[in-house]
Amino acid sequence: MPAKPFDVIVFGATGFTGRQSVRAMVHRAATRPLRWAVAGRNEARLRGVIQEMVPAAAVQPGIVIADAEQLDSLQALASQTAVLLNLAGPYALTGEAVVQACIAQGTHHLDLTGETFWVRQLIERHHRAAQRAQVKVIACCGYEALPFDLATLWAAQQLQQRTGEACREVKLVVSFTGKRITSAKDAVSGGTVASMRALLELDTTDCVRNPACLLPPDAVDAAAVAERNAYRFAPHYDSDVRAVTAPTIPAPFINPPIVLRSVALANALATDVPLFTPDFRYVESTDMASLVPPPARLPRSATLPLQWAAAAAIAAPLAGLSASVAGPLKFQRGALRKLMERFAPQPGVGPSEAMLDGSGYGFEVFATSTSGQRFHGRVTAQGHPGYRSTPEMMVTAGIGLARGELGRTPHFGIVTPATGLGIEAIDALREAGVVFSAVD
Repeated sequence: MPAKPFDVIVFGATGFTGRQSVRAMVHRAATRPLRWAVAGRNEARLRGVIQEMVPAAAVQPGIVIADAEQLDSLQALASQTAVLLNLAGPYALTGEAVVQACIAQGTHHLDLTGETFWVRQLIERHHRAAQRAQVKVIACCGYEALPFDLATLWAAQQLQQRTGEACREVKLVVSFTGKRITSAKDAVSGGTVASMRALLELDTTDCVRNPACLLPPDAVDAAAVAERNAYRFAPHYDSDVRAVTAPTIPAPFINPPIVLRSVALANALATDVPLFTPDFRYVESTDMASLVPPPARLPRSATLPLQWAAAAAIAAPLAGLSASVAGPLKFQRGALRKLMERFAPQPGVGPSEAMLDGSGYGFEVFATSTSGQRFHGRVTAQGHPGYRSTPEMMVTAGIGLARGELGRTPHFGIVTPATGLGIEAIDALREAGVVFSAVD
């Protein structure tokens, strides 16, 4: 296949997260040669993004006009790049045609979907074609679920190197740092709200209550995996972090299916001791002490009553969302849609610049081996999880794939961040402000 004119194209560059991805591309292009372009439907808006985000003295990106509803333009788009960063969601409405174009043109595809029901459709319809084309279609390549997925792979490898045993459980406890979120606009962008609206309108599957929904079709123990990894909405006290924990936000049913698919894909190609045991369990939660900090000079335990109350306030609506999406009652979905339309930001709107730079997050990572030996690691990340860290991570992944520095794994098809990018992504993500380190 002849060389393509671009290494990476950012499709959907005029949206809120798209503009942040352009910002990240500019930073990468300033240090190493990079052929890149922006793509979308409206040339004037694309030129406006370049004028706003790309310094005049920098090498200017190319412009590609493409419409997710025009198949010929998608084929032309995919034919021009080694890697396509697809930020044009909601993906359930327009994403499948983009993936098909990438498979046909031998182009790796990365997206930010949280629509697991759509990922399952891709697996059912296009996994084998993507495998034959040696294409990596990597879903959920942002805060959901890239760092969670890679942290699980990393912890299991660390555990095996130290103990020689497979990993039986990984537990991640998320904490948030820096500026506190005080408005809906600072928590989510309009694009994320549009994706949640698509979930309510289009998802008729069991994906929001079945963590095994993305396992390979030939998985014989899917029911046992689902039962063992059932979503836990009730708050509880975690003795490892000495805090009350709640479900992960913004949604606890995105990361587990991706992680469990990674585990299945990794074990399927294991030639020696598998990384994960057959009864592997994945657990994640939010450290409420990070959201309810104690007054100066007081211990974390001083806020335990507030932690319990805040955890309950998070758990109840998430459990309600899961029930509404999974349930047959249309009035439940309609009520939630109306609530989002009333209070949530519109597409193109997102967190303030102060919130983007001033917030951050981290994980405490606990991995347990077959015999009960443990590894404790930590992940720290700079910037707003969804709208500063996410584009930085996605751009790092895309450039690494284009240059052959990432993606050396044998996994092709509809894959996951961990299996598609490989363990090399742990070091690469330092450039995105994400650092993995052993605690013990």
